[in-house]
Amino acid sequence: MLATLRQAAPSALRQCRSSAAATSHITQHVRALACSSALRDQSQGGPRWLRTAEATPNNWHYLMGAVKEGTKTQKASNPEEIWKNKENTDVAQLPPPNNAYSVIHTGRSVQVHADAVGLALTKLKGILTVNAVRQTAVRDERHEKKGEKRNRLKSVRWRRRFAHEVRLGPQSVALCSINGVRR
Repeated sequence: MLATLRQAAPSALRQCRSSAAATSHITQHVRALACSSALRDQSQGGPRWLRTAEATPNNWHYLMGAVKEGTKTQKASNPEEIWKNKENTDVAQLPPPNNAYSVIHTGRSVQVHADAVGLALTKLKGILTVNAVRQTAVRDERHEKKGEKRNRLKSVRWRRRFAHEVRLGPQSVALCSINGVRR
C-alpha cells in the first residue's frame, strides 16, 4: 500500500497544481471585489472584469447595478411623504393580520389539504385540548360562586407552578453535575 502511495503521489500533486492554476484568476476577481481598492478604482472605470461594456453574463456586473441603487441616499422630504412612500413600498407587501378565523394556524381553524380530513381533525382536536375548550364549556354550564372560583384558580396556579418546578429539578441536577457540585 505504501509503495502504491509513493507512485501515485507525484501525479496527484500535478493534478492539484493544474486545477489551482485554473482557479487563480477567479480568486483574483473575488479578492478585487472584496477589497476597498476595487471600489476606489471606480474613477478609472473599475477593474476590467467589472466594466459593463466588456462584461459577460458570468461576471458579477449585474450585481453592481443593485449595489449602486441600494447605496443611493433618498432625499429626506417631509415626514408625511416618507411615511407615504413607506406605506406604498413596505406595508403593502405585509400579509393581513391573523384573527381567530384566518386560514393560517391561529385560533381554532385548521387547513384541510387534499384528502387529509383525518389529519385536520386530529390537529383541531389538539388545539381544542390545549385551549381547554371542553372543560371551559362544561364549567360554564353552571354558575360558580366567587369563593369557589378563587380557590379553583389558586389551585390551578399552584399546580402549574409545581409542575414547572418539578421539570426544573432534573435540569438543576444536570447543571450541578456538570459544574462538579455534589450533594
